[in-house]
Amino acid sequence: MSEFNLEDYKKYDKFIVSEVDEGFYHVQFNNPKSLNAFTEQVWRDYAEILEKLDKCEETSVILISSAVPKAFSSGLDLKDAIKTMSSTVLISEKERYDSLHKHIVDFQYCIATPARIRTPTICLMNGINYGLALDISSACSIRVATADCKFSIREIKIGIPADIGSLQRMPTIINNKSLMYQYALTGGVFGADEATKLGFVSAVLPDLNAGVEYCKNLGENINQHQQWAIKGTKESIQSIVDNGSPAEGLKNIAHYNATHIDGRFIRAMSGIKL
Repeated sequence: MSEFNLEDYKKYDKFIVSEVDEGFYHVQFNNPKSLNAFTEQVWRDYAEILEKLDKCEETSVILISSAVPKAFSSGLDLKDAIKTMSSTVLISEKERYDSLHKHIVDFQYCIATPARIRTPTICLMNGINYGLALDISSACSIRVATADCKFSIREIKIGIPADIGSLQRMPTIINNKSLMYQYALTGGVFGADEATKLGFVSAVLPDLNAGVEYCKNLGENINQHQQWAIKGTKESIQSIVDNGSPAEGLKNIAHYNATHIDGRFIRAMSGIKL
């Protein structure tokens, strides 16, 4: 396990990483020129940052947001994606399949990092949220939007089904699958009110500043609790979101709590003094 050191994160030039409070960290996308479009380097850096924070001994909650007022993310950087695909033009079909398959699987793994780590994540979305933005946010624990949000499962507009997580995670999150089919098959744009109706977000704030303030208060509320209880709660819910069975979940939490409930906890709960 390691401790948080801000210097470790300064090399990630498309991100701002800061400490809100001990155990509570804020990761901001910061590429205004592209409205936070993701190149391969950016999505690999994203995963690396979250994994590093998750390994910090004190980390209990992570806020993910944008430092760019106009967008959370405009999605995949198409120039970078075209460059990757173009590199497979002159190779065999088998080699092309292997190369593209590995690329997609690596991409999926990196964007799924919030779902995979033990630390709960709060995702604050603002402005433009196209394509990859929904893959990113659907992997997070809690989603909050600003009133100016514009969402779109955009991939179908460029001729492919979304392949980095939104089609796989959103159906387990939202409460109107018919409407999700509609948005996914048309690539239509919808706003914060529609995202609330879908059950995709839990709160809508007037603007980015208000959203950050709300999410910091929310994170501090989470951060005040026992870390092992926070992470055990996150893991328990995540296992069901990831199609685990309630029976298996009950088995796992019985082992987890029996392992972590120690003499100090019991004495504190019962008021016993040595």
